[in-house]
Amino acid sequence: MRNQPDILLIVLDTVRADRLSCYGYERETTPHLDAFAESGVLFERAISPAQWTIPAHASIFTGEYPTTHMTTQIYDRHSDEQTTLAEALHRHGYQTVGFCNNPLLGVVDNELDRGFEAFYNYGGAIPERPPCVDARPRRAARLTQHVIRRLQPLMAPIQNLFAHNDFLLRIAMHPRLAPLWQRYVNFKGNTVQSMRDLIGYLRTRRRKEIERPLFTFLNLMEAHLPYGPPMRFVREFAPYFRKDRQARRFMRLYNAQPYRWMAPITEPMSELQDRVLNDMYDAELAYQDHLLRHLLNHVNKPEVREKTIVVITSDHGEGLNHHGFVGHSLVAYDDLVRVPLIVRYPEGYPAGERVSQPVSTRRIFHTILQAAGVDELERVSAVDLTAMSLAQTLNGGDPEHGVVYTEAYTPKTLLALMEGESEEVIEAFRCHMMRRAIYDGTHKLISVGDEPDELFDLASDPAELKNLIGQEPDLATRLSRQLVVFQDDAKARRPANWEQRRVELEDEAEIADRLRGLGYIE
Repeated sequence: MRNQPDILLIVLDTVRADRLSCYGYERETTPHLDAFAESGVLFERAISPAQWTIPAHASIFTGEYPTTHMTTQIYDRHSDEQTTLAEALHRHGYQTVGFCNNPLLGVVDNELDRGFEAFYNYGGAIPERPPCVDARPRRAARLTQHVIRRLQPLMAPIQNLFAHNDFLLRIAMHPRLAPLWQRYVNFKGNTVQSMRDLIGYLRTRRRKEIERPLFTFLNLMEAHLPYGPPMRFVREFAPYFRKDRQARRFMRLYNAQPYRWMAPITEPMSELQDRVLNDMYDAELAYQDHLLRHLLNHVNKPEVREKTIVVITSDHGEGLNHHGFVGHSLVAYDDLVRVPLIVRYPEGYPAGERVSQPVSTRRIFHTILQAAGVDELERVSAVDLTAMSLAQTLNGGDPEHGVVYTEAYTPKTLLALMEGESEEVIEAFRCHMMRRAIYDGTHKLISVGDEPDELFDLASDPAELKNLIGQEPDLATRLSRQLVVFQDDAKARRPANWEQRRVELEDEAEIADRLRGLGYIE
């Protein structure tokens, strides 16, 4: 009889903590998640190490900050010197499987799916599903899977080309083309199908009484733009929407303009536009919570609950017309980096606990491995998994003493779209400059280009509107020095081959562009 728990890691893509009702939001956006949170430990101030998908997931999968793992752009690949969460669990006897709706994970060739025995992509031009849960006749299911396996190697280079080619990406951003790839390339995956398949997969596996422990990763994209929740949820959170022609027109046009989802706001939104954007986000959260209820019911079954550790979090939040930004590309405000974090495991995580101390979601890596009984890893930098587990913070022995960092590496794809057309915007919003932030107690310092820029007291100013840097110069200096020490330590932990891997990838892209320009390749 095995004693290793099953593990379920759920990443609710693009979900900010302050919009969940279990985190105090005045609207009941997540009743099913709220009920689940009462059975576990809720971390009130969980901070993502990064503000967008690639580096944030890489931190969860490696336990390192972006400056260490250096998987910070779409085309980056994990160093093989870094052991990923799935790899570590696989080596210790776990079956590892992913159900993913974000095409930046698994579809784009960045090795974020490394270590998974099976990784089912619901995003991308040709989604792949597990055959064992298909309701169609077995022969038809086998034929479908055979066709998919043949087509995927053909489609993969085409899909990856958009991650490397600025010209193709610029074309794809055109408002007339964006709705086509959003629909036919499954930009947000298929939440309904992926949830149905995952539950079927878990039930089938349980029915077969497989003793091998299971690690399951699930990524859901429902809260990400474009917004189009079912009318039932629109009526609840935006009751005016159906009859307001201006509101509908704005949402339709905004959904078709992905560039606006990322770039700084140069023209203020109207009161109606702001309201529509925020209300539709809430409606998407509620719809996703509604779909999540079946999975939560499954893991609440006594026979599953007692031997399964469930971790629910997000990779990043979303800027919704605040601080002059939308989306999640450029800044390090709490809109983007404060995320939900709930851990439920009867052994060591008592029900109903809430932790107010800041913690980094990179420690999900250590927490899961410690719960799985993994004592040490073969990797470049020594890591004490037990000491870095979130269980230590829960028990009053936080290894980081409440000091947490986050880093905002600007996506180079966004800069490529802006250059030549929005040079003034790049300069005005300092888009080229790196942002970092440090949390120490209730204070937060944000640096831009390695210079202290904003200081907030989050206890009295959770919206980060009152910059105290002029009033608290000594505190700003102390926190700035801590940021420098953090950077030096993070750089020292980098794998030896990270720079060579990036040079190789950039050279590949440059060579391909040159050959394309000379007409040797299409």
